[in-house]
Amino acid sequence: MLLSNIQMKKKQPQYAENRRKQNRDYQEKQLQIDVEQELLQYFKEHEFEKRENPEAFYPAIYEFIKHKAPSLAWKRYAHEFFRTYIKKINLNLHEALALPNLTFEMKRDQPVFTMNWIEKGHQIDEIMDKLWDYWVLVNNSQAFSDDEIIGNILISAMLYSGLNQKASLDALLEHLKNPEKIRNLENINIIFLEPLSSSYGDLFIDEKTIRKSRNFIPDQITRLWLIHFNTRNIRSVNQNIEEYLQTIFNKIEVPFDSKTYKFLCNYANFNWMQLPKVNIDPALSQCLLENIQTCGLSEAEFERFLQPKFKYKQNSIDDIDIEKSSTIVRPSYSDDVQLLLDNVIRIHKDLLQLIRTTQSNQSIYVLIIEYCIKNADNFNEYSKRVTLWLISLYKPTLEQIQPLAECFSFCTDKFQKSLHQNKPLADSSIYTYYSRIAEPWLTHSLQYLDSEDDFNISIAKIYQQIVTNTRLADDAGQPEFKKSVGETSRMLKRFHKFQQILFQTESIEFESFALQNRPKARIIGPLTYQSFMNKLDAFFSSSPSQENTYKVLKIIYILAYRTGMRLDEILGLRVQDVEGLSCLSVWIRPYGSIKTGNLHELKTDSSERNVPVYVLLKADEYQLFHSYVVEQRLLNQRNSYLFRTWNGNRKLNQYTVTAPFRMIMNRLFKHHSYSFHSFRHTTTNQLSLLLNCDYAPLVKNLTDYSEDEYYSIRTELLRNPNGQNHWFIIAHLLGHIDPTETFKSYIHLSYLMAGHKILQYHPDIDNQFAKKIMGYQPSFNFLNTVKDSAPFNFEKHSSHLSQQLLNDQTSWLDSNVEDILSETTSVSSKKHNFFKYFAGTKESKISLNVFFKCLNLLEISNDPHQVSIEIGLPLELVQYWYENAKQLSQIRSQKNKLRLFDQKYTNDITSPLKPAMIDTNEEQTAMIFFFENIQKKFEQDPHQIEAVLETFLSRVTASHTGIHYRWNKIDQLESFYSKVKDLFPPKFWHLLGQNLIESLDAKKQPLLKKLAKLNTPNHPKTQENYVRLQLYSIKDGKALAAFKFCLHLACIGRPTSLILK
Repeated sequence: MLLSNIQMKKKQPQYAENRRKQNRDYQEKQLQIDVEQELLQYFKEHEFEKRENPEAFYPAIYEFIKHKAPSLAWKRYAHEFFRTYIKKINLNLHEALALPNLTFEMKRDQPVFTMNWIEKGHQIDEIMDKLWDYWVLVNNSQAFSDDEIIGNILISAMLYSGLNQKASLDALLEHLKNPEKIRNLENINIIFLEPLSSSYGDLFIDEKTIRKSRNFIPDQITRLWLIHFNTRNIRSVNQNIEEYLQTIFNKIEVPFDSKTYKFLCNYANFNWMQLPKVNIDPALSQCLLENIQTCGLSEAEFERFLQPKFKYKQNSIDDIDIEKSSTIVRPSYSDDVQLLLDNVIRIHKDLLQLIRTTQSNQSIYVLIIEYCIKNADNFNEYSKRVTLWLISLYKPTLEQIQPLAECFSFCTDKFQKSLHQNKPLADSSIYTYYSRIAEPWLTHSLQYLDSEDDFNISIAKIYQQIVTNTRLADDAGQPEFKKSVGETSRMLKRFHKFQQILFQTESIEFESFALQNRPKARIIGPLTYQSFMNKLDAFFSSSPSQENTYKVLKIIYILAYRTGMRLDEILGLRVQDVEGLSCLSVWIRPYGSIKTGNLHELKTDSSERNVPVYVLLKADEYQLFHSYVVEQRLLNQRNSYLFRTWNGNRKLNQYTVTAPFRMIMNRLFKHHSYSFHSFRHTTTNQLSLLLNCDYAPLVKNLTDYSEDEYYSIRTELLRNPNGQNHWFIIAHLLGHIDPTETFKSYIHLSYLMAGHKILQYHPDIDNQFAKKIMGYQPSFNFLNTVKDSAPFNFEKHSSHLSQQLLNDQTSWLDSNVEDILSETTSVSSKKHNFFKYFAGTKESKISLNVFFKCLNLLEISNDPHQVSIEIGLPLELVQYWYENAKQLSQIRSQKNKLRLFDQKYTNDITSPLKPAMIDTNEEQTAMIFFFENIQKKFEQDPHQIEAVLETFLSRVTASHTGIHYRWNKIDQLESFYSKVKDLFPPKFWHLLGQNLIESLDAKKQPLLKKLAKLNTPNHPKTQENYVRLQLYSIKDGKALAAFKFCLHLACIGRPTSLILK
């Protein structure tokens, strides 16, 4: 009895923490199983235990683990299992094997403060003392030569500003030749340097040359020397860095050579890292030292970030047709994308079949040409290029290629020129070219069909993927690929040469693919974001029928901008992934399986995380998100996607989100490089500023957070204001395992933050010394009245000092943001009238799920007031539906039987109000189609829809899925079908009856006869002496209940202007 009670006891719900622990344990167990299977299979294939000297095979196993491991955890356990495996073998051996001693690589960073660093620092101090003596002892500013001024700029930048790399110093020297790229941000001077980089940088020059953006903020001393440089208008900079430094070291009487220069680069940080009031954390100091890979913003991107210049004048909202615009994604857009994918797959299969043709009177390339001409509309730019290249390998004649040139619009002369590099190709060789180049080209190009990158960049990415995959196959020890590594590169070069001749494609250095890393340093500024959202709001008001779509888009854009979540992570969220009541957070996690068709995987293991949305969103944004979540929770469908298609449960397609993003950005900017992923970069930099800087000036000027919001976010996220934990918090919120990738690819304001911290050091000098260093001129009015012996007030004079460095700033600061913001149409405040539309349509702004749930609650409680409160809809609207539903439930036939409900199945419900929910895919398809079209048809011809619904109510029976007529009233059925046929998908319509084609008159019943001719052997037959019109699914083998379901709901949720007799 006790056991029975225990078994019957209700299972206690688990807290989120326990669920996560269970999930981690499960994931770890699965990883261990995977490791053991892979290694045991590898040992078996290579007969490890039978080898004469198994220890000699250890390095091969290490390499296998290295290349096979998808994560650090996998690699760690693989080494542990290998060691355990050897221990197990040793139990049966007389002479034990040596245990594996190679573990996965893990080395600690070299400490910054070491004894060697301190010892070398004393030598830096000696140089500093002599440098200051030199500056003090010079009589006046005129005593400094031009070369001395340049040399002093360089050495002070090294000792005080954190510029300690040769490439960056070279870039500073290059800047001095034409000092235009310098800007001002609230008394902070920013110099945009572009140092050369071997393999990492955001500025692509060519395949062998990369530069990185480095935003250099000169410290107080260096700024004074730069002002002196500007005052003298020095433009003759014709020596290298070492020669200018040699000049300074000669003045301070210290020997100088290349070793001294290297010594300065390595240990100058001893000075600037310990300056008073310079509270710079180790991570930012390592960024300045280039020990952490990171890059800043280029001048153009910084201008677009801080002071965007929008298109002027903006297109009027009235000129934009939301419904017809090809750039706005409608529900059918995903079908267009699917069509593109289907075309590529079909071309791949057809080409492969043509290449494998063994019996034909024509050559393969002739068959391919004929196929291309016949299916020209199915080819995209990628498939067109690779197919033309395959044809060119055969060296066809001009006559053969001319018809294809007309279809594909290319120059025959250039095509003929490309043939000179080709040798005649045998039919047996074409498969090699296709399998190694064309097939992977078609496969990898799928992800770039809607890419925002330049076409040449996409081509380079595809090449890199092909080469990388081939190299991985070779590294994994697959002998069938070893020969193809070099051949693949040669074939790609041949293919690219063809594209250069025919399509003027840019040149590419294939050898550099695996060496370069190019972060996309772009941040969406607060002004751009505000204008973007205003545009989106304007679309709301201009297209009421699309409001639900844009409401979802607005929430997605807010989440992306504030939280940095990846697009796939946002679209994969389910209702149950949002946790909390008043303080909502989002649990990003993998779920599902291939078998169930809902597999959702994350990019990396570290991507699983909890994002505190209630902290990161502004108050109005959070209220919008919270209301939406509550609305979705009321539907009681926990496994449903949070963002899904209207009246369905399909996950939104990525293009549904990215296409409107591009459209709005293209309307704002004439030229830009923003993509949806730029939101993630923006979040990273905003969080870096919020958690690492004081509110003024950087957070205040570079974000749209108020001071109260600034302190609120810091209070919630920062448990300890000291140390570097804030970088790990940012990495965690982004789903990175540590901040390395965060700095490398996402943080673009690190130099700005570090430079601002160094700028807080104010050296203790008097006004006379400052005048000497800055090259005082009588035009410096702010210094004309100060006493020479008084201390120089850097804070008081900061505004004047920053202005002395600037050139013409008018074009850079000439932003038209205010004009655009005031020009954008405001959101309409007109109250929405629910009674004008059919419930469940987009125009009604009430989804079918909400409508059906409301009817379900009314059926249970018969209390419209309580239901209106629970659902959150006006009481008048719920009352109207309730009255309609009650009236319809009482409609009876001439035989006094209920027309809409079967009395056999309504015993449990005293007063049924709604039809039973339909659930098959075919019925769902018909339902979605119906509610997408009925409102439009009603607005076009209200009398037509009125006739359809009245006929339905007068002819429907509870026992049949469609409606039926006797033969003597067949004309009435013809009339009904003519009015109702456009409300449901054409493929489902079916006419059931005997001898239909012979009995129907083509002149009197043309539509029914045409429908009868579509009947197939898969459709049902009948012996009944009447004609039934219904929806039928051949796939399901049954009539669809969607016919009665949709029309019944339409009668309940009809507009008040539609009065049914």
